[in-house]
Amino acid sequence: MGLEEEEAMTAEVHEIAPNIFRISQFLEGAAPVEFSQFLIKADKPLMFHTGSKALFPDTLEAVKKVLDPRDLAYISWSHLESDECGALNDFLAAAPNAEPVAGMVTSLIGNDEFFSKKAKPMMDDNVLDLGDKKLRFLITPHVPHAWDAIMVFEETTRTLFVSDLFTVFGKPPAVTDKDMIEQSISALRSLPGYLPIGPHTSAVFDRLIGLDPKVIAGHHSAAYTGNAVRALKDLRGELYKEAGIPVPN
Repeated sequence: MGLEEEEAMTAEVHEIAPNIFRISQFLEGAAPVEFSQFLIKADKPLMFHTGSKALFPDTLEAVKKVLDPRDLAYISWSHLESDECGALNDFLAAAPNAEPVAGMVTSLIGNDEFFSKKAKPMMDDNVLDLGDKKLRFLITPHVPHAWDAIMVFEETTRTLFVSDLFTVFGKPPAVTDKDMIEQSISALRSLPGYLPIGPHTSAVFDRLIGLDPKVIAGHHSAAYTGNAVRALKDLRGELYKEAGIPVPN
């Protein structure tokens, strides 16, 4: 992709739940997936995922369509990866009052090397009070991948932010209630080791299912508004099937 094309790219902004916005970019001819960042508009606004540094100018302009970036109170992400938090320091410069918030492991391995401002460490089940929104932090090592992985659950809208679970290729619709499992498994077959499956995986899925989410917000997928519990159960089953491992009881 040439620089001119990148500069001309415009992120799409869609409200996927009350005051929760999906900011998405699909780079035609580059990565085979769409990249989605999420903006929670609340008394204390939070952004989940920053996108890569290359996407920062476009992502910032999309944020401005919803709120003044200087009003951001928090910025968070699932794990240390360029498309998850590559533009963190750029956002901290644009939002000087924002505090980075991360899982404990990310804080330990990243604070002194990667971040321009120390990240507030969150323990498992900690709830970050955003005022009219409540964000629960879930420590989920290696789910979807990476030792430091976390997911977050916005309790008032029951929106579960699952990072790279449900990854699909191509540009999906912003919101869907159609089954995504077949597309996701098809993509995963082309990405060996992308989602490592082990004894810990099923326990994480049990926990996600127990939250009874209403919306599943994926980093590389549509926001899913169908039967989220069934989707999580089906994805777990297919992942274990692909790995040739029985699903633990």
